[in-house]
Amino acid sequence: MSKIIDIEERLRQEQQKRLQVDRAKKVEMVRKILQCTRCLSRCVKCGLHFETQQMYKRYEGFRFCDSCQEEYHEYLRLTRGQGEPRYPWYNRQWRRTWETWLAYQQALKEYGESPEFLDLVREVEWGR
Repeated sequence: MSKIIDIEERLRQEQQKRLQVDRAKKVEMVRKILQCTRCLSRCVKCGLHFETQQMYKRYEGFRFCDSCQEEYHEYLRLTRGQGEPRYPWYNRQWRRTWETWLAYQQALKEYGESPEFLDLVREVEWGR
């Protein structure tokens, strides 16, 4: 009789494991959204790591490296109709890349502010 497995205990253990895996997935998702996509130590566009003195520098709400900041400034200038591109590769497709990237940044912001995502953050923080 000592080799009989308590099925209820086994089911409870399996459910606990599933809950732990589910919680770990939630924690990882929140970490990626909050930590990785908004990292202070790298350029939000290209991912270049900053020196300490550059970490808190912002341009138009974004934390760019010098190169991306220059490109973004050029993008803004061109979208406002102020002159011609400084380089031939700043063409229509290049502008489309920036438009798409900006739309993605806006979507990330909206997602991070959505009630469902905020509920997930609360759940992870409070351990529910």
